[in-house]
Parts: sequence; C-alpha cells; structure tokens
Amino acid sequence: MKDFVVYTAISRGYDTLKPPPALWRDAAHFVAFMDVAPLAPGWEIRPLHHGFGDPCRNAKIHKILAHHYFPQARYSLWVDGSVLIHSPLPLREWIAQYLDGCDLAVFAHRCRQCIYVEAEHCIACGVDSPEVIQRQVCRYRDEGYPENNGLAECTVLLRRHTRQIELLNETWHEEICRHSRRR
Repeated sequence: MKDFVVYTAISRGYDTLKPPPALWRDAAHFVAFMDVAPLAPGWEIRPLHHGFGDPCRNAKIHKILAHHYFPQARYSLWVDGSVLIHSPLPLREWIAQYLDGCDLAVFAHRCRQCIYVEAEHCIACGVDSPEVIQRQVCRYRDEGYPENNGLAECTVLLRRHTRQIELLNETWHEEICRHSRRR
C-alpha cells in the first residue's frame, strides 16, 4: 500500500463518487467506503460501516478513524463525497505546504467562527436533536471552552498519522458517539 491514502465515504447514495485528480493517481491509494458499489475507475471500493442506526455516523466513522482503516498510511486526505478536488499541486506538495510544522490541516469555516453559533445553526437546520446539541455545548461551556475560538470546516482533512493524531481521532470519535453526530 502506498503511504498516502485519499479516501471518502458515501452512505445511501447521498453523494456521487468523484474521479480522482489525474495528477494524483500514481501518488496515492484512493479508497471509497460505500454501501452501494458503483463503477468507479481509480477507486478501491470498500464496504461502509453499518454499526450505527444512523447513516451519517456510519460514514463519519471512516472520516474520523483513519488510523484504524489505514494503519500503514503515513498520511491521509479525507474528502467529503460532495468535494471534487481541483489542485494544480502534486499531492506531496500538499504535505510540504500544509503540514509544515503540524500534523493536521483543515479549512477555516467559511461562515462561522464559534462552536456555540454553529450549535444554534445546527439546531435551526435540524441536523440533530436540539437537546443533544444543547447538552453537548453546555458541557463545553462548563469546561471553559471560549466563544469565537475558531471553527473548522471538515469537508477536507489532511493528516500526518502520528500518535497525537490518533488520540485526537479517538477523542473526536467518542464525542460523536456520546453526543451530536455533527461535532
């Protein structure tokens, strides 16, 4: 297996699998976790997790626990099923440019910069139970998490597979299992 994996997960045909960028095809292993196996040149199709009654969580477990699904990978790039990658940079340049001095690269949220405002938005959009979301953000407030502390848009996640990132992934997964599927 190549040491770089680009991967996605699509549940119940919610999105369509996009073609891998031609420039990247030889630089990474492309894996799609799906419950419907389409014809997908360039992608290895693997079965989607079905342990949750919620298709969103079934897809999200792959997103979050990259180190479980790709234990030999040194780097991974998660892309939501809705994302079509257009990049003039070779994949290895992404590592040099975006993981210089860090192990995780994400985009800043384009609309909001506060988890409390995001929680209100999620409640208004009905993405999860209002009670579940409120209980979670109340815990964050009680623990002293500050307002306007930034917010990531996690449609794309570039990770270096380190022990610290594994711990972050596990903590994030615990949050999703115990609280809102949105976090």
